[in-house]
Amino acid sequence: MKPSLMKIFFFISILLVVLAANFYVATRIYQLIPPNLIVRIAFITALTICIGSLFLFFPLHNSISFTLGGLLYRIGTAWIIAFAYFILIFVIIDLVKLSNRLFHFVNKDFLYTLTHHNYLSLIVIVGSVVLLLFIGNIKYHNKRRVHFDIETSKLSPHQKSIRVIGISDLHLGYTIGAKELQEWVQIINAEKPDIVVIGGDLIDNNVKLVKHMELDKILRKLEAPMGVYACLGNHEYIAGVKESIDFHNRANIKILQDTTIEVTENLTLIGRDDVHNPNRKPLSKVVNGVNNGSFKLLLDHQPSNLEEAENQNIDLQFSGHTHNGQIYPITLVVEAMFENPHGMIKKGLTKVYVSSGLGIWGGKFRLGTQSEYVVFDIVHKQP
Repeated sequence: MKPSLMKIFFFISILLVVLAANFYVATRIYQLIPPNLIVRIAFITALTICIGSLFLFFPLHNSISFTLGGLLYRIGTAWIIAFAYFILIFVIIDLVKLSNRLFHFVNKDFLYTLTHHNYLSLIVIVGSVVLLLFIGNIKYHNKRRVHFDIETSKLSPHQKSIRVIGISDLHLGYTIGAKELQEWVQIINAEKPDIVVIGGDLIDNNVKLVKHMELDKILRKLEAPMGVYACLGNHEYIAGVKESIDFHNRANIKILQDTTIEVTENLTLIGRDDVHNPNRKPLSKVVNGVNNGSFKLLLDHQPSNLEEAENQNIDLQFSGHTHNGQIYPITLVVEAMFENPHGMIKKGLTKVYVSSGLGIWGGKFRLGTQSEYVVFDIVHKQP
């Protein structure tokens, strides 16, 4: 089978699975509703809007207004989170019903009454999901400050510590706009950083929108005497890599795309291109010629193949991308996919920190995870 046909087949297969799962959830909720025409019409209308929003958004977002696009995007991505919990609840209920057929531990008529035409069950199940989303939204807005002292003999004894603020996955666009970005800039500036580094996915999926909102002007308010730097993430490619780089330039953010920059005589920043680019250079080529006596800070959006950083004597790698799963139980999937889905690990002499992200993809909900920014104080240590 040709690669293009395989991609089409894969896309159609995923689409059918998604539609089938949504139909399963819709059917289970519908069974809970007593035979009230108005309630059923309201339910079908609401569910059609929720499920249909993203199916309308993705093919049409370039041809509709930012306002309508934002509405569809927010509804659709919020539904994805709600859908994840609905399907988890109904799968558990159906497993209980299946087990009861085998072991008869509950009267089957009682189970039927609980799951069919029952306003109380409907309110409890839908209310539980709504409550989870409410809690998740509060958790999302409660940003966590993470701090590390990174000791190194590569700074001179009389040199003051260098404060680096690490942020990633801001996903500026339809759900995260000027007001929220202003708050983040104020938080970061209050830390009095020497350098700000962005670990990719500054933009969500539409460069025209972030330009329209003039978010570049807000980003230019970041106060970092040694500069603001970023690597590319997969969403910069989704949004259009050339346009994304142009936006970074307008915001006074220096893109490090498979390149290095000597910030001071003993601090070198290294930025890798995202794995979305099949032609990105091996890390060994990117760091070729870098002074080994310099503290090497690597920005690499997706935390894969961490051995590369270890093999090239990187002192500190900063990554993002995973969002730490964003919500439980997706966190378990991310843990299975990545050696380090979140937090600090050490590989040889290399420290690797993977951020859960300052922003979010889609709906503003965090359950089992926390949005964060990271403060690295690089300090001298006697060898």
